[in-house]
Amino acid sequence: MKLSERLVQIDALFEGVLGVAVLLCVATGALDSSDFPYPVGTVVLLLAGWALLTLCGLIWAGWIGLRELAIGNAVTAAAGLVWLLAADGWSAAGATVVGITVAVLAVLAAAQVATLRA
Repeated sequence: MKLSERLVQIDALFEGVLGVAVLLCVATGALDSSDFPYPVGTVVLLLAGWALLTLCGLIWAGWIGLRELAIGNAVTAAAGLVWLLAADGWSAAGATVVGITVAVLAVLAAAQVATLRA
């Protein structure tokens, strides 16, 4: 299997694991509206979890290419970092989830861009 194909699979798995984690954390009360700045609440978290699972399926099925993933991951990582730094109202748990997500997306984007250039 080529590295580019492996990176697509890793990306899909990350989105899926993150989606399941968000849904489970909301269901158990480990994450709620008090962990994120307004207007993120339980409904937004549930929608985000389901959106991540949908994205996982689309990526895994090959409907989103490596170039698009690299761009999407880079833009999302940058937006997440700006949100994390600019917004008030984070709990330690919420900031940690977003911080880890930003870091993983940035690494994925960098690896994907490097693969596209090779």
